[in-house]
Amino acid sequence: MILKLRNLPEINSKIKVLFISSWFPNRVKPTLGNFVHKHAEAVSQYADVSVLHVCFDETLKGKQEIVYSSEKNINSIFIYLKKINSPIRQFINYLKAYRNGLKLISEKYGKPDIIHANIIFPVGLVFLFNKAFKKFPFVVTEHWTGFLPDDPEKISFIKKYLIKRITRKSKKVLLVTENLKNAMLNLGFKGDYKVVPNVVDTSLFVITDQNKKSIKNILHISSFVDEQKNISGILRAIKKLSEKRNDFAMHFITDGDAQPFIDYAKNNSLLDKYVFFHGTKSTGQVAEMLEQSDFLLLFSNYENFPCVIVEAFSCGVPVVSTNVGGISEHVSDKHGILIKPKDENALLTAIGQMLDNTDKYDKQFLHDYAENNFSYKSVGKQINDIYSEILNKK
Repeated sequence: MILKLRNLPEINSKIKVLFISSWFPNRVKPTLGNFVHKHAEAVSQYADVSVLHVCFDETLKGKQEIVYSSEKNINSIFIYLKKINSPIRQFINYLKAYRNGLKLISEKYGKPDIIHANIIFPVGLVFLFNKAFKKFPFVVTEHWTGFLPDDPEKISFIKKYLIKRITRKSKKVLLVTENLKNAMLNLGFKGDYKVVPNVVDTSLFVITDQNKKSIKNILHISSFVDEQKNISGILRAIKKLSEKRNDFAMHFITDGDAQPFIDYAKNNSLLDKYVFFHGTKSTGQVAEMLEQSDFLLLFSNYENFPCVIVEAFSCGVPVVSTNVGGISEHVSDKHGILIKPKDENALLTAIGQMLDNTDKYDKQFLHDYAENNFSYKSVGKQINDIYSEILNKK
């Protein structure tokens, strides 16, 4: 007599994980939450990853549009909604879209074993108000600087209450730095915390040979939100530097509003002489510009741990940055120079020191540090191991 065993999972079958996120690159905002997309790519090396993202598009003619895409082993469904005047109705539409999207994901790509939410608010609300999502174990990864004490944005009582409920329900709360973990704990957000860092594609961000040149390239990449990134402070320091030396070029990459800073550079005879502005760049283009840079420059007033630092390391490029957030957890004297926020004199001095000493940094050490700590292989395995641990405990 032969017994047939049915519906048993394959011994080596991959975990099916669904990524959802409050921020994710989409046609409206192509670079929003690109760090979440990179985490999804890292996990896809070990798990079967799909993505569901709901966002609002003011240009939408109808009430809703569903877009399917498949890239680098990740199947995605984007649901674009028309913005309406009623916040309550809009929130209901948001929940409905996620409910319908989960059904589409399950039918087309298979029912997920676990859901990975990113940026707790508002996407985490689906686990509180959407019955379809309550059936699944989930983890959350948080990147938001709003939990940091230096961020001027204050969390409302209602928002804090909802986030507390989400973190308690989550099987794991993943943070990219110890600093952010401590900030959330200090605010009373209880949960099972684990630090898992940002990720970089170390096969794309690589060391390239550079010919000795008289002009050294400094690179800054950010959203250009001056309150946080302090672009004004950088430009004032560059103005003073230009009065002392002329052996540098300051390049800015942003998808934000650069016009006020372009005007400042033009009015101070810096534009296209010492200071150069670049619009939105693809990941590959960012890698190319980093590879040709001598160092990365950040002057943030508050920060978590920017992905661009990890990308610089992978290119063998040292960093000048303010010592804020979790940056000091990975930036030592071997990686660059840390200074106090808002100290423009210290910034001016650090830029001068770096211009004179970039060749003293070990490019291979920097790349290896990125490979060992932030590569797709390293971070993807950490996250997949967390999924396995959670599912084995079910």
